[in-house]
Amino acid sequence: MDGAEPSGTLPAVTLHDNELPIDAALVRRLLADQMPQWSELPLRRLESSGTVNVAYRLGGDKLVRLPRSTDFAQGPQREARWLPTFAPKVPLEVPSYLAVGTPTEAYPSHWSVLGWIEGKPADSSTLHDLQEAASALGEFVVALRKVPTEGAPKDGNYRAFGLAKADRDLRRWVEQLPIDIDRGAVLAVWESCLLAGEWNGPPTWLHSDLRGDNLIARNGRLVGVIDWEGCTVGDPSADYLPAWWLFNQDSREDFRSTSSARYPDWLRAKGWALHMAVVAIPYYTDTNPMLTSQARTALNEILNDE
Repeated sequence: MDGAEPSGTLPAVTLHDNELPIDAALVRRLLADQMPQWSELPLRRLESSGTVNVAYRLGGDKLVRLPRSTDFAQGPQREARWLPTFAPKVPLEVPSYLAVGTPTEAYPSHWSVLGWIEGKPADSSTLHDLQEAASALGEFVVALRKVPTEGAPKDGNYRAFGLAKADRDLRRWVEQLPIDIDRGAVLAVWESCLLAGEWNGPPTWLHSDLRGDNLIARNGRLVGVIDWEGCTVGDPSADYLPAWWLFNQDSREDFRSTSSARYPDWLRAKGWALHMAVVAIPYYTDTNPMLTSQARTALNEILNDE
């Protein structure tokens, strides 16, 4: 699953300056040329707060994902290579890879067809017990860190490579925050997170973007983790960022305890959670209201965290 349930005919929304033109007609052509066995199945674009892919539900049990730009073109191949490795080693469902599409003149990127994971994006309305979900996600993070890293990509999400490297970027985006947000408070938290220093352990696997929309709830429980195009090895601290993007004060402590997060790693995670929120609020205000709403909620959790 990628995002929310189908929501009728949705307009194409451009999030980035260099996006590829993607619509249902293009997806139909790609399927007809490369995967004709699925080309006649029902196809519906999904509403999502995601920023990397455009997603279509294909029939009842498949998902088509197309990177929004060639900047993200390596994602489908990365997922195809590593999802089969993660699936038997982590305690939550991950998507099954069915096929990888090749670039064409009309669409110059790889794309993918995955198995559908039934459920809804995880949040306080779809999870019956946040503390139970926090423990489940903590166990997932621990299991992912134990997956052998031999042959792993080292060019995945930037969140694996040091909080200090994002300092200049963070300060630039703080200057663009709306006037109702206390910029001084934001910078104070950021500077406290920088004091955690750099990761000094061996590189381990991380998903890098465990926001609620990349976590799937079903029947009130956390059951799956999707959107693995940014998976990489390095500092795993960023995988603690759902502590503020999904959980509240009580469930946050359950997540920290279950995931065995050390204090410096927890501080770096708070920094990455803050960075994600500070960038998302001004960047996506006009184009992705779902994400900006989530970002404001997360920022409030961060600034009020005890």
